Amino acid sequence: MRKKPWFYLFVFGLSLLLALYTRLTMATTAAEFHLFPDAPVWTFLEALLIIYLLDRLHARAGRRGQASGQAAYFFGLLWRGALLYWGLKQLLVLFLEVSYLGHGNYASGYEMLRGFSFDVFVYLMVGSIYLPFLFQQHAAAGQLQVEQLAREATRHRLLALHQHVDPHFLFNNLNILSALIEPGNTAALAYVEHLARLYRYLVRTREQELVPVAEELAFARDYQFLLRQRFGAAYEFAEELAAEPANLHDCLLPPGVLQELLANAVKHNLASRARPLRVHLLLTSTALTLSNARQPRPAPAAGEGSGLASLRARFALLTDEPLRVTDTAETFAVSLPLIHLLPSPATRP
Repeated sequence: MRKKPWFYLFVFGLSLLLALYTRLTMATTAAEFHLFPDAPVWTFLEALLIIYLLDRLHARAGRRGQASGQAAYFFGLLWRGALLYWGLKQLLVLFLEVSYLGHGNYASGYEMLRGFSFDVFVYLMVGSIYLPFLFQQHAAAGQLQVEQLAREATRHRLLALHQHVDPHFLFNNLNILSALIEPGNTAALAYVEHLARLYRYLVRTREQELVPVAEELAFARDYQFLLRQRFGAAYEFAEELAAEPANLHDCLLPPGVLQELLANAVKHNLASRARPLRVHLLLTSTALTLSNARQPRPAPAAGEGSGLASLRARFALLTDEPLRVTDTAETFAVSLPLIHLLPSPATRP
């Protein structure tokens, strides 16, 4: 996390004050007072180490989706950082003893106790001052994410208005098209039927935040049918339902997320009859995972990564469970957490 120059000046000033305070408490008279020139520098470096450890722990929690604005989270950062800080200081002491650079400085129990007490004092002082800065940065980042998501939603609504087609006009024309197709042309009739169901779902759910998993799966199957009709054997879709049947109706997802993931797989991977792209859908009681073999295109598609960022933001507003991405040399998988708004069969009376 980048800091501005004034921040480092502030930390150095705090280190100078700590060094002065320490010497003043040790000297009972003015004649005994002596401030070593390097004392503020060493205290400054310790303060930077504490700040670095807290930043790394916070960033790690953010990547795992565990960061929050709760006081308990920041107190957790404080004690975990204390353990890391103390461990690193012990390694430094051990190095000084082994290398004889600090031989004799930590020999007595009193010296060790005094050093430990100073470390605790410095850590609590710097950590307790820095944590409000960290909280403010976390809150600002969360607010910025919400504002960006709101702007993105507004942009999508405006785009939808520009591209708006009267649903009745669309479905009436699809019905006319179906009537014009010869009765024996079952492939064309099936294509129109799946296309109509797909658009009917999009129209019906465009104002909804969540839909049952069963409806989203049915929509994804219609979309897969259209892809197979368009590309033939270039794509292979497999489905594995490892959840209870009741979960299909009790668990919810944002509408259209599976279409986004399927479109992502098509957009970023090569597929042909000789080398089909295999896409696997796995549903458990807690998550729905869509994975595909990695067959990347020679040139990356435009906008790579923006779709996943938008999905993460959508789920962050709906559930505390994070969207998980697994990206290896062979496989790319996205796991969507299911949202349990209704009681599961095990907890129903």
